[in-house]
Amino acid sequence: MTYLTEVKLNLKPIFHLFLKISGIVFSVFAILVTFISLEDIGLTNIWHKIGIIISILVLSLIMSMILILFLFKKNRIWSNGKNKVFASYGDLIKYAFKVKEKNKRIIVIPVNDTFETIVDVGGEKVVNPLVSPNSLHGIWIEEFCKKYEITVNELNSRISANLKLQNRKPVQIYSEDEKRRGNKEKYDLGTVAILNAGNTIFYLVAISEFDEKNNAQSNKIYIRKAVETLIEFYDENGQGFPLYMPLMGTGTSRAKLTHKQSLKLIKSGIFAFEEKINGQINIIVFHKDRDKISIFD
Repeated sequence: MTYLTEVKLNLKPIFHLFLKISGIVFSVFAILVTFISLEDIGLTNIWHKIGIIISILVLSLIMSMILILFLFKKNRIWSNGKNKVFASYGDLIKYAFKVKEKNKRIIVIPVNDTFETIVDVGGEKVVNPLVSPNSLHGIWIEEFCKKYEITVNELNSRISANLKLQNRKPVQIYSEDEKRRGNKEKYDLGTVAILNAGNTIFYLVAISEFDEKNNAQSNKIYIRKAVETLIEFYDENGQGFPLYMPLMGTGTSRAKLTHKQSLKLIKSGIFAFEEKINGQINIIVFHKDRDKISIFD
């Protein structure tokens, strides 16, 4: 059923590739028959000739499906010289902490507007939990602290220090009654905190805000604003290093976007500031979600 779903999602790119492949094959075939006729090799029956045509079409279709569904994992959606935007299937977390990676790269992690670092699930002793361990934000916190052997408090201090270094000012400071746990400083959506870790530069970008129950809330406007701010920030600070970013608003941020809506929204935000793209941007769709979205649309 998964493969059938993927075929349905990719009907348009499969058809376009089918047309290209079959067109090339028929062109080569037409050149060949100008030198060697079908009759010369014993194909005199009309049904044999029809069979060749059908075989070319079928093989072209099968080849298109194999290429789109199994081999092509990256799609270039925009380019201007050395500046490019790709959509790819992959695992952002695994790539972020790839041990043997020697090249500098930037990894974008969507977070909330208070840059929380407390990961918990709630329960008997925790009311209104903060960062979900199932979110990309939560997974990243746990992997980062484990990989670089630092505490959550140390991570929190590094984030706070970078925001101060950038002279970022909070737009609101919560009182103890308003927010009993976690960080009290709330920043503008789109604010980016930078953390360096070996050859990886992490951009923590605020895309959601907490409600009174510590549930991260977001919407299309928040996501679009965050993407546009991120592109400007990357232009000013990225130094041309490749940037890798996930889909946003499809998970625990409660923006309730489908994967297709998220990709479309991110692409529109990028294209709105395409003159500021200075490097290579890679939109990473989690490889286990490829049956939910086609990167070739």
